[in-house]
Amino acid sequence: MEDPELTRSTREPYLRSLSGPLPLALPQGWKLDTLADFPEHETPVDAALLARAALASPHGCPPLDRLLRPSDTVCILIEDLTRTSPKHLLLNEVLSLLAGLGMPDGHITILIALGTHRPLTDKELRQTFGDATVERYRFVNHDCHGDDLVPIAALPGGTPVLINGLAHRADFRLGIGSIFPHPLNGFGGGGKILFPGIADARSILEHHLRHAFRDRSALGNLSGNDFRDEIERLASAGRLDFIVNSVLDNEDRLRHVVAGTPAAAHLAGTTLCRHLTSRRFNATAEVTLISAFPYDQGPQIMKPLAPASMITARGGTVILYADCRSPLPEIYLAACERFRTEHGGALRQAVFASFAAGRPIIADAPPELNMSMAQTMLAENDFTVILVCPDMPARHIGRLGFVPAATLDDAIALAAAKHPTTTVNVVPAGGVILPVLACQ
Repeated sequence: MEDPELTRSTREPYLRSLSGPLPLALPQGWKLDTLADFPEHETPVDAALLARAALASPHGCPPLDRLLRPSDTVCILIEDLTRTSPKHLLLNEVLSLLAGLGMPDGHITILIALGTHRPLTDKELRQTFGDATVERYRFVNHDCHGDDLVPIAALPGGTPVLINGLAHRADFRLGIGSIFPHPLNGFGGGGKILFPGIADARSILEHHLRHAFRDRSALGNLSGNDFRDEIERLASAGRLDFIVNSVLDNEDRLRHVVAGTPAAAHLAGTTLCRHLTSRRFNATAEVTLISAFPYDQGPQIMKPLAPASMITARGGTVILYADCRSPLPEIYLAACERFRTEHGGALRQAVFASFAAGRPIIADAPPELNMSMAQTMLAENDFTVILVCPDMPARHIGRLGFVPAATLDDAIALAAAKHPTTTVNVVPAGGVILPVLACQ
């Protein structure tokens, strides 16, 4: 029997947006090959109930009440606001369990695993985790440039890897994160809460430049992925003891919770996530229409370029629809212009040459901004990208190197001029999806 999450949709083609579905009128010469739709899941899940069940039956180890003593100190590493999981509910269940063990509140530190992201304000902490929890426990923002960073290992080139001293000195480290398809690590979650979550800026950047977009560092791939393998090695060196991870679906909604050792729990969670987010495609197509939904913030709208690159023939056209409720930073737009001017039609070679030399594309910018821009340049090198974004001026779209179109009909007309007769793949929501090609 075919996996129900991979079955082919019978709906008419459309893209998803924040304002609702956008029907597509495809030209007569276009043959729809695959519409990668997802079934609707209207029934919400009980995050607290799922978390309690996961904590009671962890993967790869006994439950926490057999791993911890009341006298232990625990550092809880928790993801920041760039992730949409109900992290506060998972945290509440962990804290309730620790309190039930008789562990004093003062033995628990909650460390926001920011990586190179900005710190959370007191207001954001209270809005996310609640006044009572913030006042009862010690919350700390990780600082990737901080003084209290402790070496745990080294990268292959010899660069030391440092992590937050609060986590290093604790008796036990527990990570709360989320699992979803990731364009470099295969899937998010697992060891990423420690590295890059609580690591130093230098080693994070070097790791990303060394491994990103190379070989098998790709969306949904866990095998032979050097980007991921390095993270797992460093998570072990940093003694990440236990994780509690949300498993998210195609709309970034919670569907499952897994807990246990980082390796065993993450493997179980990625299996669930693969089932939730995979869609089968018959073949690559010359034209792909894809939406950034559910993402609508700045560089996040570039995330669909990863799955689009997997299902579009080289030299083809990608039509990307995106709502963009926060603008792309000027530094991003300017860097795209500069890089394209300097390297012309050799963008792919230039990206990898820059990374191999240890040079970020955008100097003094965090790794996530550099990875987003690299994805943009690689897509621009391989495809014609037409962007329909009601929130973005056409001149800004041009600065990215994309072709601006005011509407989806206009974008389709532009693509039809290049591909009058062709095959088409349509991805209504491309922000979180894992393509599976039938030939694989």
